[in-house]
Amino acid sequence: MKKFIKFLFCKLLFRVKYYNLENLEKYDKFLICPNHSTVFDPFFIYSTVDDLSIMAKSEIFRDKLFSKILRHYNVFPVNRKKVDVNSLLKSISIFKESNNCKLLIFPEGGVIKNKDDIGNKYHNGPVFISSKLNIPIVPVFITRRPNFFSKVKVVFGIPYFIESDIKNKNEFKQASKKLIEKIYNLKDKPSN
Repeated sequence: MKKFIKFLFCKLLFRVKYYNLENLEKYDKFLICPNHSTVFDPFFIYSTVDDLSIMAKSEIFRDKLFSKILRHYNVFPVNRKKVDVNSLLKSISIFKESNNCKLLIFPEGGVIKNKDDIGNKYHNGPVFISSKLNIPIVPVFITRRPNFFSKVKVVFGIPYFIESDIKNKNEFKQASKKLIEKIYNLKDKPSN
């Protein structure tokens, strides 16, 4: 399946080029947190990262057959309209049950189509998981809103840790904003 997705989405429909893949080799466990501007973004990450689980919006799990397929490929739902304890527990169990795992979470929470929304929409989940489990975050920038058959740049940033002593909502909010800044700062930096 991975080879098929890589051919279809990264070679045929888009021409994807990856930068700083060596940043994925620094730790065995980490969160991958990219910007999110199209429904194709998860495919760009899935096709190049092994041992990957993906947190995805609960709406795509409504169809039972499609839901079964998604779960087979380690995709699990999150309710974006509230604090979803089940998805949080699932995220924690992924890291506790395996010595070599990666979890893809889009901190913006959904597809950001409007440029004016960049930096204004984000969720605290990735920062919370990172701080509580002492798991690093790899920020990732993906070319925004690419057209079919165009070049797509996927830039992996340097993994970093969230302070474990974050205690209140405001501190989580500030750390989440910093994560979004780190992601978009990779836009013009194809190499470390």
